[in-house]
Amino acid sequence: MMLGRWGEVAVLALARISMGAQLQVVGALGPLLIGSLVTDWAALGTLIGTYSLAGVFVALPAGWLLARFGDRVVLLVGVGLMALGGVLLALAPDFLLAVLGRLVSGIGGALLTIAGAKMVLDRFSGARVALAMGLMLMAWPFGIGLALLVLPMLGEDWKSGLWLSAAFCTVAFLLIAATVRGGGPSAASHRRMWLLRHEWRPLLALGVVWAGYNASFAVAVGFTPAFLVANGISHAEAGALASLIGFSILPLQPMGGAIAERLGRPLLVTVMCILGMVAALLATAAGAPPWLTLPAFGMLAAPPSSLIMAFAGRALSAESRAFGMGVHYTVFYLGLALLPPFAGLVRDMTGSPSAPLLTAAAFLAVCLTALAVYATAMAQRAQPRRTNELRDSD
Repeated sequence: MMLGRWGEVAVLALARISMGAQLQVVGALGPLLIGSLVTDWAALGTLIGTYSLAGVFVALPAGWLLARFGDRVVLLVGVGLMALGGVLLALAPDFLLAVLGRLVSGIGGALLTIAGAKMVLDRFSGARVALAMGLMLMAWPFGIGLALLVLPMLGEDWKSGLWLSAAFCTVAFLLIAATVRGGGPSAASHRRMWLLRHEWRPLLALGVVWAGYNASFAVAVGFTPAFLVANGISHAEAGALASLIGFSILPLQPMGGAIAERLGRPLLVTVMCILGMVAALLATAAGAPPWLTLPAFGMLAAPPSSLIMAFAGRALSAESRAFGMGVHYTVFYLGLALLPPFAGLVRDMTGSPSAPLLTAAAFLAVCLTALAVYATAMAQRAQPRRTNELRDSD
């Protein structure tokens, strides 16, 4: 049974929910994994970050794979690898096999991310692209929140949590196989397989922003449960509170960026939201009520997601966009692979449960610096254009 394009978006969103839940399964079960599957917090952070490490190597070749084998094949391989990696993690007797399972899952997740975005762009145009892409983006934090809410209900049985995550990915694979049609292999259109000189600086700056923004979100949802447990909250309640981060981003995810664009101040809105995210993390670490600060963090995280991607589109020419997005996602995956383990290392070095939250706030501070680099580069690019326009008017 093949679905229409909105039905396919729904199935792709379900696959993205399973991906968000799989990314978060280690963080949601983190306190139970310490002393069993992993030895310390740095190792836990490594398991969280390994999921994204594969994307560093997959992002650039993904476009070639899509052109060579077609959307449906790459999508099925991606979700199939997610299911396989989930099984390997559930069966892992030690840390090394657990890392392998997360790496396999991460390769699949990267293929799903890039193929899914490409399929949405192929199927929609005009204003509907924003809505369809917003639904795709929304599915990932929803999966994170779902894992944080459901997995602690299993009590001390962390193995069942790992198997449940693998089963969810398997269901997504079967639904895609049954319902999603493929675009088929196609000859790649003419594209520039490099960037123009003036495109590198703003794009790399945005790659840092995208990596730091997402890493701070991953650290917040990955380490907040352990922070709350260390402050005397039960595992189930800590998971429920941390899930507020993932769920509270949902109302503004599809429309937050569009509203900022309509106001004509997308960069200002992005900066203000990131500053608010920093304040929410600092307040949580200082002992403010988590039922207030965690939803605030999630809501403020919603608008920047689509705005940062829109900034990347403006930094690239049409001919450079395919290669440029590969570069953008390479930086993104590199940051998402390295920064959560660093947050875990800081936790081990300081012994403070709040250290990862403070480290995530530092990541966001770096994002603000990178946004300034982007804004300066884009202003310098626009200056010669304005000068030429003034000469033409004379």
